[in-house]
Amino acid sequence: MARYRFKYALSGSALCFTLLLPSLAEAQAVPRGEAARGVTVANRAREDFDPLGVRLGGFRLDAAAEFGAGYDDNLFGTRRNREADGYATWLAEAGLQSDWSRHALGLTGRVEQRRYLETTALNWTDYAIGAFGRYDVNADTNVELRLNRVQEHLETSNVDVQQAGLTRPVPYAYNEAQLQGQTRFNRLGVLLQGNFRDYNFDDVDLGPAPTPGQPRPGDISRFDFQSSIAALGLSYEVGPGRYVNLIGRFQDIKYDESAQSGRDSKTWEVLGGFTYDFDGVYSLRAAIGYRQRDYDGPGIPNLSGPAFEGELTWQPTLLTTVTFGAKRTIEESIRANSVSYTRTQGQVRVDHEYLRNVILGLELGADRREYEQPSEQATDAYGIVSARWLLNRTVSVVASYQHARRLDSSAGIDDFDRNLIQLRLRIAL
Repeated sequence: MARYRFKYALSGSALCFTLLLPSLAEAQAVPRGEAARGVTVANRAREDFDPLGVRLGGFRLDAAAEFGAGYDDNLFGTRRNREADGYATWLAEAGLQSDWSRHALGLTGRVEQRRYLETTALNWTDYAIGAFGRYDVNADTNVELRLNRVQEHLETSNVDVQQAGLTRPVPYAYNEAQLQGQTRFNRLGVLLQGNFRDYNFDDVDLGPAPTPGQPRPGDISRFDFQSSIAALGLSYEVGPGRYVNLIGRFQDIKYDESAQSGRDSKTWEVLGGFTYDFDGVYSLRAAIGYRQRDYDGPGIPNLSGPAFEGELTWQPTLLTTVTFGAKRTIEESIRANSVSYTRTQGQVRVDHEYLRNVILGLELGADRREYEQPSEQATDAYGIVSARWLLNRTVSVVASYQHARRLDSSAGIDDFDRNLIQLRLRIAL
């Protein structure tokens, strides 16, 4: 019953928050020129508080650093024997981008680190480095290349991490190259895209193997793989801001170790949908179709079923943006007894400009994972309340509270709840 009370409480909170929006919006007015279509609370320019950046010839440099502290009351996402700890966190990010009238070049970088006060085995460091270039043939045709190196990690509360018997974050990195070209023939738009990623997992030191000569649960690097995607997108403009879309994708996944070759797969999907701007108050991007994944291993069941992705943006007032999102994907697993799983995600986010320099946020989401072999399911939900206070162009303060809970799960998968509180100071150029 507790899980259902939690679910209804979140829904009630979202409804109350939305009903209060008109009265909260009376606190201020939006300056002239900032109510254009597509301008939301999150992407709106605020001339008195936006960092100016640094002009370097035909380029602009933007950079920021954050320092903060937080508290996590359930480090491992368990129902019993809960452990809590405080932590310090920091991040630094920078971007250098051209502001030419034609063509574009840019570099980006970001590093984020978390250090726990006592449970140091859970410390992690993520980073991302990227470069991109775009060549404009004309106003409707361009070619773009992006290169990225990214390191991230899987949390200890992740279903895959827990079911693999791991009690530490699992770091992984990937190198990415993406080349795309787009053009337009009158009302018909065409997009061609190729994407390549090379995933590499770090082993987690959990001591010797339980059986001599057999892989340890923490030997995750044996699941390193490469993903290649080719995509074709077509769009037809039926009116200003209104398009009918058709998307086709093909993905080829190959594992590095020959012992894992049975996990190799080929996936194709076709989705149809539309992008539609309803008078500036509502805008919707949605696509639905079918996806099929075939594995090389004869003992691994193929996956097939509906595929969808979409986002609805609603602006009930000029100071409030409500965003709904949903998607269904197939993702790889790091477990020896499971190859992949179907993942369905949904979320709603409310951003409200309470004052010109005070931005409030509420986000609710759910994440369902379904495994075919073994047959398992788990549904996680979360709620995040945040506030961002812009002190001036350089300094801002961000406070957030997050509650996460596993709503339902198969036998053998722990239910849990988790609370995280965080306060950060941001300094930007």
